[in-house]
Amino acid sequence: MKKIEIALDKKSRGLIVITGCDSGVGKSLVLVLLQMGYKVILSYLDQNPFENEPNVYSRKMDFRKPEEVVDFCHYVKDLCQSEGKLEAVIANAGVALGGSIENLPMSIYRECFEINFFGVIEIIQALIPELIRDKGKIMIHGSMAGRVALPFLSPYVSTKFALEGFCDSLRREMNPFGIKTILLESAAIATPIWNKAKNQDISFVDKKYLKSLYLFRDKFIDGGNSGMDRELAALKIAGILDKKNPKARYIISKNKASSKLLLLMPSFVLDKAVVKMYEMDYGDHA
Repeated sequence: MKKIEIALDKKSRGLIVITGCDSGVGKSLVLVLLQMGYKVILSYLDQNPFENEPNVYSRKMDFRKPEEVVDFCHYVKDLCQSEGKLEAVIANAGVALGGSIENLPMSIYRECFEINFFGVIEIIQALIPELIRDKGKIMIHGSMAGRVALPFLSPYVSTKFALEGFCDSLRREMNPFGIKTILLESAAIATPIWNKAKNQDISFVDKKYLKSLYLFRDKFIDGGNSGMDRELAALKIAGILDKKNPKARYIISKNKASSKLLLLMPSFVLDKAVVKMYEMDYGDHA
């Protein structure tokens, strides 16, 4: 916290690009970055919470609409020519979709990858020239779900595992330019993403999975809603961004020790725990 308080006293800084700022961590992070003296170029999906806000440049962008992604990239590149140095690109937008693998429509996998993975790549690809010019940083909001996969969440989990590999390749390509690439492995943070996930249509799910799926949704979403406060998460992320030599990965968690312990748990132990936790007894179908 002390480092962030010092940063708040600094004079005007350059530009930060951040996606997915309607609510949650994205919205909170914009507020912190503005206090730190940055100008922010943000994307929102439905509602712009920073309309007419000084030092904020906003653009509607839906990663499922290629023309809006291209338009946002052009918008950012133009601003980088006129409004200052590109300090960082923060890929924050995301969606959590799931269901039983046997029944999941491929359209759900594709939608999740368009938003959580391909959109990230397209934004970063487009801005690499500006990042090289200004020696900016790249920060990608991944998840602990990119290290530990839970059932009934395979579309979301798959995108986060993919981001792990992408970030390693990206970091090693960008290091020679002096560009720092940072992956945030977030555990539960109390944001609207969990309740949105609970409202997902699961009418396609086979009856044999429903009891376990409902139990999973209740426990997982309750855990999400009781996770780290989004404002605190935003402060931690801003503090990481402000580091001169940040690490490749950071766990963002209310209980970092528990998160690290989960990573050390043998697969067979976690497999048994998951079956018990979500009462995955499929009766005659097992």
